[in-house]
Amino acid sequence: MDTNLIFFLICTIPAITLYGVAKSGLGGSMSLISIPLMTLVMPLSKALAIILPILILSDAVAVYKFRKQFDLDTVKLMVIGGGIGVIIGSLTYTLFSESTIKALIGLMGFCFTTHYFIFKRKKIIPLKKSLLKGGISSLVAGFASFCAHSGGTPTSIYLLPLRLKKEIYVGTRVIFLCFLI
Repeated sequence: MDTNLIFFLICTIPAITLYGVAKSGLGGSMSLISIPLMTLVMPLSKALAIILPILILSDAVAVYKFRKQFDLDTVKLMVIGGGIGVIIGSLTYTLFSESTIKALIGLMGFCFTTHYFIFKRKKIIPLKKSLLKGGISSLVAGFASFCAHSGGTPTSIYLLPLRLKKEIYVGTRVIFLCFLI
């Protein structure tokens, strides 16, 4: 068997599996690893094209499942910023090189991890909804979603500190990210 094919399979099968698991709500932001892993063996545009049908199908199933369990006020707050982020992404996507987009994905993963460890609290004190924080994180989510199907991480940065019930958190996240497709 050709070593290029083996390396291709070693990179793409775990990446697609990770993406599917993360989109089901079990893996959180593990999907951030998927695109960079796939870009080891193919151009970014092809990796994004392969992931898109999985994204659409899993979002359709998740929206149906959580159609009654989400925080409407939070979704309303985030949809405007997310829409603006998608528009900015669509207008500026061609200005970025593939290596710049890869660096942005890596930076976003680093920021999410850093944010998690710095602001991890032992006390479970829910933060209040914030138009500024929600707007900024949803704008970044819209941009990241358009450019690299990675809008879940900025969404989590805003939603997790709200300490919503598990089902409401997942439903709110799913409904919001569905608007970004």
